[in-house]
Amino acid sequence: MNTYITTDNMLQNCEGIRPYDGTDNIPSAIAYQKGDILLSNIRPYLKKIWLADRDGSCSPDVLVLRPNTDKVDERFLYYSLRRDFFFDYIMSEAGTKGLKMPRGNKDGIIQYRIALPDLSEQRRLADEIANWYEKIENAQNIMTNCSERKKEIIRQYL
Repeated sequence: MNTYITTDNMLQNCEGIRPYDGTDNIPSAIAYQKGDILLSNIRPYLKKIWLADRDGSCSPDVLVLRPNTDKVDERFLYYSLRRDFFFDYIMSEAGTKGLKMPRGNKDGIIQYRIALPDLSEQRRLADEIANWYEKIENAQNIMTNCSERKKEIIRQYL
């Protein structure tokens, strides 16, 4: 089931999702569509957010934000929300409920304001940001593979 999203298979620090490995007995779910932004509403300080690349369903603990694409580019909105400033807003100004596993205040979260340039500028900015994230991901992959390469070289010469 690679279309079901819970707070458990959302990754921290805006790293996306991993496949769902839970039970098939799902008591309730909320539909989401490609282009929606999914935001974990439990422990918002973990920064679990994902721009959906497919249709599916999610747990009620995941908020589904559906951008009005006549006014906002979904990637622009996603990049605007994956900033630390947004998660700090949820934890302070929007308010949370509970201490052990705080939940974001939905009414406060939807009051969050972002600057909205015209759609063509939003798309241009989203393209530029996506390009930078791709470069960062490539650099991270190179760094991850460095330790494996080092081990191979040491084995080869020892």
